[in-house]
Amino acid sequence: MRPPVIARCFFGPRSLLWLVFVMSARTNIWRVLLTAGCLLVPCSFGRADDTNPPVIATPPVTISPPAPTAPPPTDADRFFTQYARAVQLVRRNSHQAASITMDLLWRNLGTSPWFEIALLKHGELNEVSNPRVASEDYDLLRKRVENAPYFQSNAPHAAVFRAALLGTVMRGIDRIRILRVRDALDRYHIRYQQYPESLVKLSIFNYIDLEDIYNSEGRFFHYTPTGQLFTPVISYQRYDLEALPPEPFYVTSPKVDGTTRMDEKSNKFAALIRVPGRMDPQRVVEDQTLDGYLIAAIAAGGAVVCTSDRVLVLPVPQ
Repeated sequence: MRPPVIARCFFGPRSLLWLVFVMSARTNIWRVLLTAGCLLVPCSFGRADDTNPPVIATPPVTISPPAPTAPPPTDADRFFTQYARAVQLVRRNSHQAASITMDLLWRNLGTSPWFEIALLKHGELNEVSNPRVASEDYDLLRKRVENAPYFQSNAPHAAVFRAALLGTVMRGIDRIRILRVRDALDRYHIRYQQYPESLVKLSIFNYIDLEDIYNSEGRFFHYTPTGQLFTPVISYQRYDLEALPPEPFYVTSPKVDGTTRMDEKSNKFAALIRVPGRMDPQRVVEDQTLDGYLIAAIAAGGAVVCTSDRVLVLPVPQ
């Protein structure tokens, strides 16, 4: 009788089971296979430490909280930053660059009264060098103050800014008209070798528009021809004309030494302001009066003080 064939371990699972089934029906070969361990081939498993990669403990991931972000700058912050830059440019005699800075500033501000204050300062900066632009600024500013909702509301300081801005812009319009009158008088004198008897005659001869011989309140500017000569008729070689002092773009007195936040929760500031006649700076808050100036607004970058016809910006020293 032929010796039994021992199945090899490389048999596939199905082949091996089929072989076991067939042979077990005729002989007891399955006992041999069981003894050889071949029946365990389909179900054999490798050792865990030979096939599975070792488990590496990873440290817990710590997620840091996001860093606090600074609040976006307000219109007051933007105003004082750019105004202080323009002041430095004026001090370096870079008037054109300062004018561009202020022009971009008022066009990019969106809230009152900072929009109007920036527009006012742009006009004051251009009164002498570009009176046409200054006149356009004052005309726009007057319309804004008369119609913008902020100045018609009961918002804090709205009434103060309305009165001060209107008074300031009217004086600016008067200064520009006086400049036009002087220019017209010079051209008239060049043509006729004398000055006219009245400003009305200057307008009749088309040297100036009729509205420019009136001030913003509707009265004639004070004009008196002088220096009479008889050659052979009376002529006037000099004149006296009403004058208004120019409004400077920035002032050196009063001045701000610094500002401090009053508390962490509110956005209110106090300022240290120096005024003429006092050695020490005075600590002031909004709505307080100091030597005739009303403290209308205080921010981190400076303060705005008002009178009935002036609006002064006092930036923090750079």
